[in-house]
Amino acid sequence: MVDFKKSDYSYRGDNRITLSDELVNEIKERFKSDRENRLQIFLLSNSIRRKYLDKKTNKYKKEFEDWYKKNKLDQYYGSLSNFTKYCGCGEVVNWVGTKSDEPQKFLNQLPLSVGSLYELSMILKKDKDLFELLLYYTPKRKSIDEPKVQWITKRPPLINKNSSELKIRSWRKQFDNPPPPKQKRTDKRTLKFVTITVNGELFDFDKKNGDKIGCVDIDEVEDFLKKLNGLINEDNKIKFKISDEMEYLYDGYFKRKEQYDVTKNIRSGKRDSSDKYVQTSISDKK
Repeated sequence: MVDFKKSDYSYRGDNRITLSDELVNEIKERFKSDRENRLQIFLLSNSIRRKYLDKKTNKYKKEFEDWYKKNKLDQYYGSLSNFTKYCGCGEVVNWVGTKSDEPQKFLNQLPLSVGSLYELSMILKKDKDLFELLLYYTPKRKSIDEPKVQWITKRPPLINKNSSELKIRSWRKQFDNPPPPKQKRTDKRTLKFVTITVNGELFDFDKKNGDKIGCVDIDEVEDFLKKLNGLINEDNKIKFKISDEMEYLYDGYFKRKEQYDVTKNIRSGKRDSSDKYVQTSISDKK
């Protein structure tokens, strides 16, 4: 283990900071090294999962779980479910690095956050052709059965360095369930009928380790809304309309989630009130 030196984490004196080519090169090199290291961590994680995941039960083998616990890897990954998210990121990196048309270009195009890459892994598992299209465009469709030739494809691509988890997730949900056409202003479905609210614990995350806590998570909210929308059909759509506040809920949920993100907090050296490094585990099924 490398000895800790306070001097390594002190500000540099003005005489060591000049707007020079050397400073530019150092900044670029550090960003490049950090990016490559993150990609390799994702690949390594998924390599481990591929070997120690029981294909029949879809659970990790006891040998791996004991090793994970003994070596306190939760201090780096968070919970096992969060480790699984790193593995999903590795699937994306592997596909882009080995199967895309321009691996070097598209690897540099990938976002680095665990949340963003994990959302992309959900798309990759479901539709590899669609995933590849997202390297070039951000497509939209009016309905799930609309022919691909009629999709609206605009740039920039959805897969880019600045794509957040919220942006990718919102796009994915909208693409899988396109919103109905906007009604004309003469729409008369304006009388208040029913109010449905969700428990405020939707925004609750453990402040020390980032685990999702509370009685409800965002997936349950999405599933419930899908059931509600399923009540609207050709026979009653002129009579009833369902309006949701998902944009507000997504914004609050992901802002709070990012606030306690393990990778962000560990990289920045953020500490909690007990002066321990903050660690996060994000609940998700394996």
